[in-house]
Formats: sequence, C-alpha cells, structure tokens
Amino acid sequence: ENVYNMDKTRVILSTLGAVKVLVGRNDIRGYRGARVKRTTVTAIECISSDGRYLSPIIIWAATTHRSDWITFPTPGWHYACSESRYTDSKISLE
Repeated sequence: ENVYNMDKTRVILSTLGAVKVLVGRNDIRGYRGARVKRTTVTAIECISSDGRYLSPIIIWAATTHRSDWITFPTPGWHYACSESRYTDSKISLE
C-alpha cells in the first residue's frame, strides 16, 4: 500500500517560433537543429504498487518561474524551479 516507484526523466523543451514541443533526448527529428532554442527540464512521476499516484511535477532550471513557460498547463500537474533542474527537499515538501 505504501510502496511507491519514482521515475525521474530529463527531457528537452524545444521552441519552434511560437510552438513549444516536449521531446526526449534521443529524438533526432529535424526540429532539433542548431537554430532551435532548447531547454532541459526534469519530469518526475510517482506511482504506488496499488495503482495510486502522485501528480507529475516539471522542474525548470531557474530561480523564479515565468508565466509564459506554460502556455497550456495540464490540470493536476505541478511546476517548480530549481537552479540545478533537480528536486530538493523544498520542492519535495511543497
């Protein structure tokens, strides 16, 4: 009941003009060219052995959050900032 599996994945957020695309590191399609602005973020998901889950969290590499980073927020997801892009005790407890 209280056994959880946590998965932490770094993904690349690519910006194509006005379109933002979340892609994996190994995605080699054309839009990952040198002229595309890319930012690495960390995504964390956690699920228990009985099927319950915690809402995903996206961690941006920054000291403060900018409202234009999330154009269409997914309901129930959490967003945080960390200079290192990784979770820490402050983010974990929020």
